[in-house]
Amino acid sequence: MCSRPSPRSRNRGFAISRCTSLRRCCMIRARRCIGMCMPLTGAIQAERRRAIDVRRGTRPASFCHGANNIVVSISGRWNGMTGMRPSLLRLAALGLLLLLNSPSYAGLREDGAACDATEPHPELAIPACTRLIAANPRGRDLSITYYNRALAWHNKGNLEKAKADYDQSIAINPSFAPSYGQRAKVYLQNQDYDRALSDFDQAIRLKPAGQFSAGWFNNRAELFVATGDYDRALADYGKSIELDPNSWYAYVNRALVYDFSGKDRLAALHCEDAIKRAPHAAGPYYCRAAVEVSAGDLDSAARDVERAIAIQDGQSEFYSLRGLTFAGKGELDQAMRDYDRATQLNAQGALNYARRGLADEKKGDVDAARADFRHALDVIGLDQLDRTQGQRVAREGLQRLDKVASTDKSVVADHAAAKPVPALATAVPVPPISAGKAATTERRVALVVGNSKYRSVPVLPNPGQDAAAIANTLRAVGFQDVRLVTDATRDSLVDALKSFTSAADGADWAVIYYAGHGMEMAGENYLVPVDAKLATDRDVSFEAVALTQVMGATEGARKLHLVILDACRDNPFANQIKRTVASRSIGRGLAQVEPDSGTLVVYAAKHGQVALDGDGGHSPFVTALIKRMQTPRIEIRKLFDLVRDDVMVATDRRQQPFSYGSVPGAEDFYFVGASQNAAK
Repeated sequence: MCSRPSPRSRNRGFAISRCTSLRRCCMIRARRCIGMCMPLTGAIQAERRRAIDVRRGTRPASFCHGANNIVVSISGRWNGMTGMRPSLLRLAALGLLLLLNSPSYAGLREDGAACDATEPHPELAIPACTRLIAANPRGRDLSITYYNRALAWHNKGNLEKAKADYDQSIAINPSFAPSYGQRAKVYLQNQDYDRALSDFDQAIRLKPAGQFSAGWFNNRAELFVATGDYDRALADYGKSIELDPNSWYAYVNRALVYDFSGKDRLAALHCEDAIKRAPHAAGPYYCRAAVEVSAGDLDSAARDVERAIAIQDGQSEFYSLRGLTFAGKGELDQAMRDYDRATQLNAQGALNYARRGLADEKKGDVDAARADFRHALDVIGLDQLDRTQGQRVAREGLQRLDKVASTDKSVVADHAAAKPVPALATAVPVPPISAGKAATTERRVALVVGNSKYRSVPVLPNPGQDAAAIANTLRAVGFQDVRLVTDATRDSLVDALKSFTSAADGADWAVIYYAGHGMEMAGENYLVPVDAKLATDRDVSFEAVALTQVMGATEGARKLHLVILDACRDNPFANQIKRTVASRSIGRGLAQVEPDSGTLVVYAAKHGQVALDGDGGHSPFVTALIKRMQTPRIEIRKLFDLVRDDVMVATDRRQQPFSYGSVPGAEDFYFVGASQNAAK
């Protein structure tokens, strides 16, 4: 995600008003500058000329002597000065000249220029600002000096010292909005989202439409991206565009969120808008390349990312994206070279390491993949969308590698012990399937879970009966092994998943349907068993079951991995969970997922919506799903499109089911094919 420049280059107006920079005072506030705006050798003559202008009324009676930080006011009228002897005037001018050429003044002037420099040079700015703070020259605003030193520490990567200086700047001048805006970025980088949001809000309250406000809305949108609140992120990017319509940054960032949300068309339109505004900038072409990768157009993406690199070489995200195009074409060696270059350019890019970890995994280098995935989880980069995507990919990668390792061990243990898998205590007995129903030659297995009778929150009316109806439908369309689990505790849900994993190994289809409560915490999705209490955020990983574990249970199937989640309800646990870590976000429903290729995850309602229970015996989603699953010859991709349309009509567009991931493109998948229909 593209970061707007920090307001260092624009904060000169504050410094200038206190006469902290001779050059800028002369260029920007020339009407109030005399004498020292010219070479010292001509200082006296220039001062006299400007004094004449004051007398004529063409110049104001207050002027500033630049970097010496001394504000001189002509309190008396010119007529009062004309009576002074020429010798006295010459003596005063000579004294002023000696003062301005003194070593102490020269040092302060140089420090002022270094501390206030537009281009970030922390090695010069930090000591210069420190000396100015110690000297505390009259007329200089220390809140701005602390702010400039904080920017230097921030650019150097020392977040602790940057925050301390932003704190000092705010303590001196609580109305100085840029310090809040920049301190918020420190909190954001440290994943302290509550404090970051508070500071962004305060900066915007102080300057809702100032010269930096577009940047604050852009950066606050990144916070919402990090916490999974994509609707508010898109709204803030829109406000940033409104305040600064000629800047391409917010267009690109908004496009990337649209792309991440699966809204390819809107993403592409925003990239094109960015290109129109900045045809010679690299970021908009990178934006379009990212959208093209998502659409599977790797050749166009490769051309656009090459163009971005040609315009602005040295950007890690450009090489990372080009590596992804190489990996998509199976050219792993070239992909690895680009990923290596990306990590060299930006050691804090989570997505760089995550993508390289995927390439390591494809090459069979498990140790390298594990190291890259772990590195992705440790970085603290500023780009929130990069970190959100990269760390999600890394977590799933580590869980996948751990599963492979544990599976290998369990296979050996199972062969050694040769013990049967125990029956599930909470499973509803499933009658044997007649040969007539099992008309398909493929082996299809399903695990269906319905959690209604929660113990710590109100009972849900529909999940139990919805799950029973789905199980019956799956049996009717030819699934040979359907396991129905109702009101699952955590232990029984984990046991059911473990047993189902074994059943899925070697099957053609593996399907899991879950109805009940689900939630998101810190970017990870969880299914909530009926015995969960979730008193604190630390309890979630112990009392709930991670969605990645659920998806992993389907991976053994040869052809289709399908997970259907009717868990997008208004989660009551979110109100009662006590957060022990302030930066740990807790969502009211499920966050978006990025499943591996070949896995399809279907939500009953897209992120940000609540699934409705409906007025009948089943929810609108289940009613539509049962209807479409029993209809012959509907390919599975189209089937879920039809389910979406049915639900939107039934709920007056208040609920929109959403699919993530994909199924293998080389084959069509039908719940009921032509042969099955004939058999019935």
